[in-house]
Amino acid sequence: MALFNSKTKEFVIPEGFTVTAHSGAFGTPDNSLEFIRKAVAENCAVLETDVTFRPDGRAVMIHSGSPSQNEGVPLEEAFEIIAGHPSIRLNLDLKSTVNLPAVDALLKEYGLFDRAFFTGVGEDWAPVVKANSGLPYYINVDTSLRERRDPQLAKKVAHSIASAGGIGINSHYNDVSSVIANAVRERGLKVSVWTANDVRAMKICLALGADNITTRHPDVLKKLIESVQ
Repeated sequence: MALFNSKTKEFVIPEGFTVTAHSGAFGTPDNSLEFIRKAVAENCAVLETDVTFRPDGRAVMIHSGSPSQNEGVPLEEAFEIIAGHPSIRLNLDLKSTVNLPAVDALLKEYGLFDRAFFTGVGEDWAPVVKANSGLPYYINVDTSLRERRDPQLAKKVAHSIASAGGIGINSHYNDVSSVIANAVRERGLKVSVWTANDVRAMKICLALGADNITTRHPDVLKKLIESVQ
């Protein structure tokens, strides 16, 4: 069931719908404080940062599962900026699970714990995340063409997500068909898709009725939604 009314040419936006500003949105460097400041200034609803750990266990922002001791921006520097903006939520894209309690501790220190969730969690990481963090998490899934077409196989995907303790699916928009989206919603789970950077991709995601869309151009997506409602 595509959430698009062909008669009115309007998309049906789910209750609680959010747009995640991809790390590096608005032309800023990925995983930088420049991005954090710009996204805050633009009043983005959700900010994405990649999260991993230096050899000493310090949590940092960088798109790497194993940075050196001097790589990455310390996560607390981003949290310090975000803490003063109570409407902003955090999409923490995990690249490693070696010291998850450190992330929970920082979130609590800056009053952000109830505003954060994990993505980047495959089924294999789910037990580790569940055992070492109190944050909700989406399950990243790469679906097959058969799963995207067959309702019974799609239900198995949704069952796997629920069994892993996920709050929903987080996948590239090409991996989420209406069949997958419907199966996930039937389990009471959410649909999060990435990374819709052009209008065509954004329309595909809106037609799926995605609960969250990650994009490097949240301003473009906002204008698109305003134009089709």
